[in-house]
Amino acid sequence: MSAFSVDPNSPFSSRIRLLIAEDSQGTRHNLINLLAFEKDIEVVGSVGRATQAIELARQLYPDVVLMDINLPDKDGLSATTQILDISPIISVVIMSVQDEESYKRRALQAGAFAFVVKPFDVDNLFRTIRRAAGRSV
Repeated sequence: MSAFSVDPNSPFSSRIRLLIAEDSQGTRHNLINLLAFEKDIEVVGSVGRATQAIELARQLYPDVVLMDINLPDKDGLSATTQILDISPIISVVIMSVQDEESYKRRALQAGAFAFVVKPFDVDNLFRTIRRAAGRSV
């Protein structure tokens, strides 16, 4: 777990609103459980399909979307583009088991803020989410 804490009097006392788009229910469940300990991050939605992520992004306007690169109905990169069309201030962090430069480059070209490789270093993932939300770490 991360030792990050937020001073309730700081300008960053509001929680980071996070939407998770990951086709593995087990991974989604694990992420939600880990993030429950992070006082400054709130999971506002968790879905297994790209079309669901796009719709929830339209409804909820999360600060950050944690998006798997491979989803059953549409790839995470095209979903990223559509989410950024909805609101360019939403930050998308792409997740993948592929640790290849071509994947990272494609994610950034699609407008993603960052690219993280599964399995995660949890502290690095949480730092990336915070940076994507504009928080200093």
